[in-house]
Amino acid sequence: MKIRRIAKSICAMVTAVAVVAYYSQGGVHVQASTSATGSAVEIEMESVTESASIETATTLEKTEIEFKDESEGKAKSNTSSIGEKEKKSKERDYIVRTKSKDKLSKIKKKYTESTEINDNSEGLLEGNKMVSVELSGAQVDKLEKDENIKYIEKDVIVEGSTKKVSSKTSHAIKNKNKHSKKEKRLNKNNSSDEWNVQMIKAEDVKKNTKNQNEKIKIAILDSGVDCGNDISLAYSISLVPGEEEMTQIFMDGSGHGSSVASLIAAEDNGEGITGINPNAEIYSIRVLDDANQAPLSRVIEGIYMAIEQKVNIINMSFGLDTYSEALEEAIQDATDAGILVVAAAGNTGDDGVQYPAAYDEVLAVGSVDKDGEVAEHSAKGEEVELVAPGELVRTTGFLGTEMVTAGTSLAAPQVSAVASLIWQKDPDVSADFVRDLLNESANLYGDTDSYGNGLVDAEYALEHYEEFKAKYKESEKEEQILGENEQKITTFEDTGCVEGCWSTADHTNMIEANYFNVRYGARFPDIKRDIYGGEENCTFARMTINPWWHGYYKSNYISAAIYATRMGDAIKSNSSIGWKKAVDKAVVPKNYSSDAAKMKADVKQIAWATELNAIKSGNSSAQSQDNNEGFKRAILWGMALHTATDIYAHSVRYEDKYINHDIANGRERADDPGVCTERFEHAKKIATQIFARYKKKESLTVSDLILPESQEPSSYAIYFFYDHVRSASDANVAAGVDNYSYSYSSSSK
Repeated sequence: MKIRRIAKSICAMVTAVAVVAYYSQGGVHVQASTSATGSAVEIEMESVTESASIETATTLEKTEIEFKDESEGKAKSNTSSIGEKEKKSKERDYIVRTKSKDKLSKIKKKYTESTEINDNSEGLLEGNKMVSVELSGAQVDKLEKDENIKYIEKDVIVEGSTKKVSSKTSHAIKNKNKHSKKEKRLNKNNSSDEWNVQMIKAEDVKKNTKNQNEKIKIAILDSGVDCGNDISLAYSISLVPGEEEMTQIFMDGSGHGSSVASLIAAEDNGEGITGINPNAEIYSIRVLDDANQAPLSRVIEGIYMAIEQKVNIINMSFGLDTYSEALEEAIQDATDAGILVVAAAGNTGDDGVQYPAAYDEVLAVGSVDKDGEVAEHSAKGEEVELVAPGELVRTTGFLGTEMVTAGTSLAAPQVSAVASLIWQKDPDVSADFVRDLLNESANLYGDTDSYGNGLVDAEYALEHYEEFKAKYKESEKEEQILGENEQKITTFEDTGCVEGCWSTADHTNMIEANYFNVRYGARFPDIKRDIYGGEENCTFARMTINPWWHGYYKSNYISAAIYATRMGDAIKSNSSIGWKKAVDKAVVPKNYSSDAAKMKADVKQIAWATELNAIKSGNSSAQSQDNNEGFKRAILWGMALHTATDIYAHSVRYEDKYINHDIANGRERADDPGVCTERFEHAKKIATQIFARYKKKESLTVSDLILPESQEPSSYAIYFFYDHVRSASDANVAAGVDNYSYSYSSSSK
């Protein structure tokens, strides 16, 4: 490993000299690798399609590449200091890697730490002698001369781009022979299985996952995964600043992470799609914000959190254009921990494979279309290892709707899913074993720079599993064990997928992208915003301060949810008098005047234009959205969704005690999907009932906030549910609630 790294650095140094001579500026991109347009689109002042690559970058004056002088044992650089041209610039965030914890402590005391990772962090950056701090160019220069500093590199990245210097050597079986493509051509996909699942031949093997005892853990570092939305989560957390208490039900701010997760493990329950391996355990770590962007430090913290959770696979559907030593070190640590790291190759076409996919330790995945041909925008290069379908692939969207998007972001999780199918046959095999079997069993009918080792093939891999295992020797991985896979691949004239979204039963339903305002509203109360002031800047956040926005029993959460929707409906139906006067016309639920007055005052503080700009920055489908009455109604209905579903987090008695935010297993108990999973199933049911009213433009009723009697809770109780429903209801609804058991209607704490 040491020799390989020395050689890599020398080669990189030579290339870097030529690059630096040509480019006066460069940058590092962190981007979600999803594209519907066939190319990466940078965020400047122009709109992008919802599934387009969203990039964040910074000016990088010079690329510093160090190599070890064996005779002197000191790090040298082939360029001048990173900060040489920034001495007079304002401070910005840098990742500093020290050689000792004592030096790290001194750095933390002397400089201001960045605020790009929230308090949910487990301090794993620090545990690995890294910290992100604010530094000026002059301070960087000074620290670079400190022999106790291993390296310094920029963290937050905002604009610009450089062509990367490749650091990856081909992994394993790149001596495979290309053969002619053999096809089973279908005019249209009439199967219940998605076209992409058929192309990688996973439709039959995935049916055998239900009774598997072994569960493979897959960490998804992405924009989060909505808990209960057709995916069972073993772990979920957000590292995005201001989201320390983000609701698990609406964790995903952009839909990107949920789409990725659904391809892997969406349940076979008649809702949305069915994942390739519903038996897999999903560990969701939200590192990308609503614009699908993240600084390196947050990604690295997420990687170390995945290591701490002892996952088997890490899936990363985002990329950077420029080499990062800090990121590579974290990935190397994951590999050393026995984890298979899978990443999207990127939507950069001929410009090459992005990092982290470009590292040796990472399995890089490119994207093919319905013809099995590599997409024009899919990254090409010797680092590509496998390809999978990624063009107009259907995924599970918001609250069980379906959406169709494209890009290498969607190809990578399908490889992760197939890897989990292989691994669950024997969890004791190594990550290299799984990776090599994936490579050998792939169907190679194109050039290796575009297709790598070929199209992933779940059926061929599993059919030849025992043969491969019997012959496999990790010390001889370069040897070909299996015969070439020259099976026919299923291709399509028409996949049945078009851009947009629909329900399975009714393709005329509103496309999922039009629900981004509701999604935003559902997450709104859990995000701390300085612009609203209040205690700890929490006019809407924190259940103890604002119980009406968080389903907390100290306010009538039933009335609160209904009143939020009534304010939204009043704005929509009284457009001629101005929205604040319209809010005054909303009918206050009976017995709720005091708290309703507080809710109304909160709503009148909302800076609608500011919030709309925030939505537009994270969702290209929102570019044409106006600050109109429909927009405001959607936000308020989303806030009602939040209130109603938070009942199942903040007003629950479980195992004879109140579930609060005490730490359990390193996580907050109330929002832990592993604590009383039945709660999240019921919260999803209530959310679906509310969402149905919203789509039909009907008024919300008390009945919409009550589970069917056949589904009432069996493992927990809700505080004051009986009292709050009766207080807010008419006589008929109240009488119906009388039939429910005391466990669902507890009025004591």
